[in-house]
Formats: sequence, C-alpha cells, structure tokens
Amino acid sequence: MSELKIRSLMKQLHIPDEEKRYNALGSLYELKENDNLQIRIDLLEEMVKSAAAPFPERVDSWDNPSLALIDFVCDYPMPEIIDQLMKSFDGLDRDAKVRALLCLLSTKDEGIFHELQEKTISMMKEGDAHLPVEELCEFPVLVKGIVEKTLENLKSPHYKYMYYDFLTSINDSGVDPGYKRTTILPILIEDYQKLREEYLVYDRQYKPEFVYRSWRDSYFTLRYRINTLLDLMNFYYSDETEALLKEAVGFKDPRISTIAALVCLNKNIPVELETLQFLSANVESAEMLYWGLAENNKEHVFAVEPKQQVLAKSHLFSHLAFMTDEEGEHMTLYPEEITVVDSIDTVNSYGQPLRYFLMSFSNGDEVMAAWVGGYVLEEEDDGADMWEGTYTDFEPFNSRSVEEHKQLFMKKREENAQEHEQSVYYDSSPKLSKGLWFFYALLIGHWIRAFTNGITSGEIFISIAFTLLGGMLTIYEIWKNKRSTVSIVGRDLIKMSGAKKESIPLKDIKKVTYDKKHISVYNKENGLQLKVPLKWVEYDHFYYAMVEHTSHLREQPYIEE
Repeated sequence: MSELKIRSLMKQLHIPDEEKRYNALGSLYELKENDNLQIRIDLLEEMVKSAAAPFPERVDSWDNPSLALIDFVCDYPMPEIIDQLMKSFDGLDRDAKVRALLCLLSTKDEGIFHELQEKTISMMKEGDAHLPVEELCEFPVLVKGIVEKTLENLKSPHYKYMYYDFLTSINDSGVDPGYKRTTILPILIEDYQKLREEYLVYDRQYKPEFVYRSWRDSYFTLRYRINTLLDLMNFYYSDETEALLKEAVGFKDPRISTIAALVCLNKNIPVELETLQFLSANVESAEMLYWGLAENNKEHVFAVEPKQQVLAKSHLFSHLAFMTDEEGEHMTLYPEEITVVDSIDTVNSYGQPLRYFLMSFSNGDEVMAAWVGGYVLEEEDDGADMWEGTYTDFEPFNSRSVEEHKQLFMKKREENAQEHEQSVYYDSSPKLSKGLWFFYALLIGHWIRAFTNGITSGEIFISIAFTLLGGMLTIYEIWKNKRSTVSIVGRDLIKMSGAKKESIPLKDIKKVTYDKKHISVYNKENGLQLKVPLKWVEYDHFYYAMVEHTSHLREQPYIEE
C-alpha cells in the first residue's frame, strides 16, 4: 500500500497544481517519518530518477520536490541507491544536490570520491553553493583535490571561510601541513587583520552575559572565524603571526585567548602562568583548553588539579549556553554560579565505572539542578573522558534535598535502562514464499478463465476447494513466518524460530557475514553464535540497523556490506 501511495505522490509532485504538490510533499514527509517503512530498491531508484526530472516552476521556498524526494531516499543509502544518485546527480535541484552529497559522503566510499570531487566543483561553478563543509572536512584528501582546482575561492566572500575550514582539514590531518604556505599566508594575515579590527570593538566592552544574552549569533560567527585563523597559524607562521598570537592571548574572550595560547605553546612561545591558571579555571575555556593540550600531549600544562570538577562545570556551561529548543533555536541561556554539589559513582550497561556530578546553576533569579557525566573511571579517578549523559530538567534545586536528587537520578537511569532493554529497534521475518505466490498466480488465472469461459457445477466445487486450500496455506505460512524472526531488542541480537530463542549481546559480536542462503554471526572467540536464513531479512536494512546499533561500541564488529 505504501509503495502505491509513493508512486501516486511522485506523479502529483510533477503536476502544475501547487496545492496538490503541497499536499503531496506533506504526505511524503509523513511517510519518511515512519520508522517501520520498508520499500523495494527499484522504487527508491525511480524516486531518484523522478527527483532529477523537470518540475513545474517553484512558487515558494517549500516547493522543492527534488529535494523532498532525495531527502527521502537518502534514508536508504544502499549501493544501488548510491549508484543511481551518482547517475542522476547533475539533473537534481541545487539544494537536492547538497543533500545527495551528504548521503554520498556518508558511504565513505573512496571509489566514488574522484567523481564526487568533480561534481562538487561543478556545483560551485553554477553559483554560490552552500556546501556541507563539516562532512567534507572528514575527507581531507577529497577536500585537497577540490581546493587544488578552486583556490581562487579563498578570495570569494561566499566561500572564503568554507575554504579556511578546508585548509584546517588538510593541515590538521597531516595530508599536507603548510599546504601552499607562500600563497595562503598573506591572505590569512590580511583576513585576520579585518576580523581583529571588528573584534576589538567588542573587546573593549566584553562581558560574558553580553555574549550569551545579547550579541549571540553575529558574535559567535566572528569568534569562530577568528579562532579558525588563529588555529591555522600553527601551519602558517611568521614573525607577523607571532605578534598577532601574543596579542590574542591577552584578549578578554577566554575562548579566543585559549586558541591563541595553545598555538603559542605549540610554537614554544611563552604563555604566562597566570594566564594559564585563569583559562584552566574559567567555565568558558577550561574544557577547550584541556582537550587542546591533550591533543598535543601537554595535559601537564593544565593548571588546575584535580581537574574533573572544573571540567564538569565548563561542560555544563557549554551545554546550557548553546542549548537549542525542539525547533533548533538557541534558548539564550546564560548560566551563572555553576556549583558542584555532589557526585554518584555507578556503572553503565557494559560494566564501565562512571561518575556523574550533581550540579546547581542560576539563570536569572532561579537556581536549578543539573547532572553532568558520566566520567569514565576505568583508567584513573580524575579522568576527563566521558560518555555524554549531561542533562537538566530545569527543576528548582531546592525543590528536593540532595539525597532526593540522587535517588531520582538513579531511578531515572533504571527506568531508561529497562525501557531500552525492552525496545525493539529492528524486526524482520520471512515474506510469503515464491511457491505460494506462484500458486496465487495459477489460482487467479484459473478463476479468470472460469468466468470467461463458463464453469460447470462440478468444476466450481473443485475451484472453491483449491481456493480454500490457498487460504489455509496462506494462514499457515503467515503463522509460521510470525514465529520466525530476527530482531534487535535492547542490546541483543535475537533469533526466534518457533519456540526456540537464540541471542547474542551486540557487544559480544566479532563479525557478521553472509552468503546466498544464510547470515552468520560470530562471537568474540570467532565461534558461530547465530545462523539466520537470508530470506528472513532485507539484508541492506539489516546491515544498516546493525551498524547503527554497534557504532558506539569501543570494539566495533565487522559487518559485511
């Protein structure tokens, strides 16, 4: 039924009636939100082709069927869909091309990167494209190929700071440290000087509450750009950049000061102890400084000991200051008086010891509770590594005692764990067999001939008998198939065959392979733990479900594509 509906929607998206297109886009979005939707690959390929075909002239920003179709199919990044995206790419709307580019990058398939490089360059030549910079930067070799052929875009107002991000990727990755230094250094200094002049207006009246309550987006953009150029001075260094770095260490914005201090330390330029102490204790900069030092094996320079509590305060500040609502809009919070009140040591579902801090913070006149953690305690009691679990319910801190806050926290963890253990994240069972479909075809053909040519009273009883037999076979096969399932429930992969249940924790899987008939699941000792008939699943759907639910593990299993 869903596939028939999708075919109908594709037709409606191409008709001139804008109201029908609007309704079709809404229906397509509703289908996209259905997590249990399963669609055949050939229909998804048709959707890509449809997205590349001409559409009626757009009447508003919402009217982009090409983007809607591509956004839909990109939830199913199977090899056949990737191939079709590459073939149809040039015919897509510009925004749809960006969405397709994101999907293609997510495959991490270096075999398509040369063609992807050419398509990205072609997009930029068509006009000012809004490239997925963050995702592109994950592939510095690809990015270098793009920059090599379009370096003139470093002087383009639209592309300039995208290209500085690209340069950061090329340099930080070690692909080509100091890439085109002679060409880039003077441009970088010139651009930094312009940003510096713009920043100094803010520096004279700098207060954190102004940043997070009033200046916000325009200032955040300025700060990000300054920090990007300061960080690039690690690779584009001269006497002039040294002077600029020393000056920036003294800026009032702790985040700018931190980046400048880190580059100075990397270049053996002295940074005063008083400055390091301030940045190590400041909630805006402590976490940024620590991880910047750790990246270069200089954690010993961090000037606060023990460090975990100050890092927790800094983490909570960033969590709250950049928090967004359900619509993705910043909430303009400015947390003050962040205090560590207490802590709880517990373990996660994998048995790792973790620490969570009970915190209080004020926002205006209200003092509220929050939890920060969990900090991993396996290697050291004062470790900085954490499994992200920071949250606040914006509950007044004094509405409960400290002990009651802790009891509620543990109760919520237990409830969440139980809910997770019972949640079905993937479920598949065999479809009706080909033999039964063949029987249906014969039966339908028989009835068509009977109605066309006429039927005797004796023949009708035989026909009814065969029809009843088909119904009984169908009911039996549906019953049997429902008792044959493979599923991901909580943290386990489970196979059910009748009353027999077999399972393996996801964390204990070493590899998953398949052949023409079976999927084989091996444990950490390389022993065969589960063998699932391939016909029970759409393997592409199974593969992506397994990847999604094992990608967070420290030892990720091999899952054959």
